Parts: sequence; C-alpha cells; structure tokens
Amino acid sequence: MPFFTRSRPGGVDETIRSDEGRPMMAQPATQPGTVKSEVLGEWLTDNGNRLTLLARPGTGYASVWLSNHGQPVKIGRALHAGGVVREVRWEGLWTEQTDAWKSQQRSQITALIAARHAGEPPALKAELPPSVLGTFNIDGFRFAVEPTLAPEHAILSVINVTGGLAPVADLLHENGRICGLAPRPGWKSTPEDRKRRWRRESEAILTQAATEGRL
Repeated sequence: MPFFTRSRPGGVDETIRSDEGRPMMAQPATQPGTVKSEVLGEWLTDNGNRLTLLARPGTGYASVWLSNHGQPVKIGRALHAGGVVREVRWEGLWTEQTDAWKSQQRSQITALIAARHAGEPPALKAELPPSVLGTFNIDGFRFAVEPTLAPEHAILSVINVTGGLAPVADLLHENGRICGLAPRPGWKSTPEDRKRRWRRESEAILTQAATEGRL
C-alpha cells in the first residue's frame, strides 16, 4: 500500500495511507493551473482522499485529479456530451481499481457534469441527515455516527464535501458503550491507533445519545 505525507499545523508531517491501494502515477508537467480549465467540483473517496474534476469549457472533455504532496496528479478523464457522461477512462495502474471503486467515482463525475450542464453549482455544504447522532474530526476528515434499526448497531461514516455519508465501520454497542468495531472493506488496513480514536469519539457520541434517549 502506498503512503504519502501531508503537512499538519505546526509544521508536523503526517504519513497516511492511500485508500486506492495503488502507486501515485507520475504525470507530465501539465497541471490544472497550466490549462484553461474550470473546477466542476470536489469529493472524497471512501477513505477520505480528495479528488477534483476539471473541465475545458466548450469541449466534451474533463479530467480527474488527486492531490499528492500538495501537487495535483491526473488519474483519469471523462468524455461527455450534452451533460451526459459517455466514457470514463483511468490512467496507468488506476485502471486496476475495483469495479465498485470505479462505479463510485463515475457517479460523482456524472453528477457534477450534469449539474454543470444544467447551470447548477454543486452543493458543497449539504445538510446532514437528521438521523446523524453527532460528528467529529480526525486528521482533517469529518466523521458521523448514525444508529440503525437494530438497537445495538450503529454506523460510522466519513462525510464528503457534498454532505454525503460513506460508511467506514460498523459499531456494536450496549447503551452507547462500544463492544466491537468492524471496518468496512477498503478500511480494514486502517492503523490501529486511528481505529482507537474512531472508537473513542464514536463511543462519546453514542453514550451521550443514550443518556438523552436518542437511541
């Protein structure tokens, strides 16, 4: 699994794992800032990595970029016409991603291109569902805890830039006290110290909700 470093406040660098599980593909010198493109929107993958969709006005071409060490890396492109995505192509080793991963990213691309064609700006700060019991931030990413129909089961999700929830783990609890945390596929390799922080923050939200009768 590849790692990359992200600077945090205070000048401290943090090494984090890429969810895509593939090496960062080196690209030619062309970057988003060197072509006349417009940003259609941004979103987070299931593991919190940020992707950006750029489009060249007046063409049926858009490109997908990933931030690596603060530098944009092109990982894919989309061909579209009339606001409808015709094809999405991934570059280099990114073609080896799972069908589920490709489908998730295509859905984001499709929505952004359709919204742009309709003249609608992407909703970057959508309200969270009323079912969310609480949220917390870790390493620059925002997480939410939701209950389910089963009283002893809750879901931990990462919140993307459009307010969507992408499940990262299942939580088993007894009146808010967590008995087990099971990461979803794609998150099983999350470092133990980070999972402990997930558990601690989630338990605080669940126990408060239980005290207030919201479970």
